[in-house]
Amino acid sequence: MYDTLVTILTGRFQVPPELVSPEATPVSLGLDSLFAVELSLVLEKDPGCVIGFDELAEARTLADIARLMRDSRDTAVGGETQAQEQA
Repeated sequence: MYDTLVTILTGRFQVPPELVSPEATPVSLGLDSLFAVELSLVLEKDPGCVIGFDELAEARTLADIARLMRDSRDTAVGGETQAQEQA
């Protein structure tokens, strides 16, 4: 998920790749609270991760955001598996 996040940051948000690292903070990349809102929408649409604005705003590093993305995907996949098993 980290690689997906990097692609989104360097593409859609035009963050210079040399600034991106797992330890980087959104603030250190010049991203503000509006970034969290837009990222939440982008993540829901593109990789299918549903992460709330509050969760994104509390993430301290890019590694934290990638972890939220992974957890969201794991939850979504787990929910689909349960639904299929119950059918």
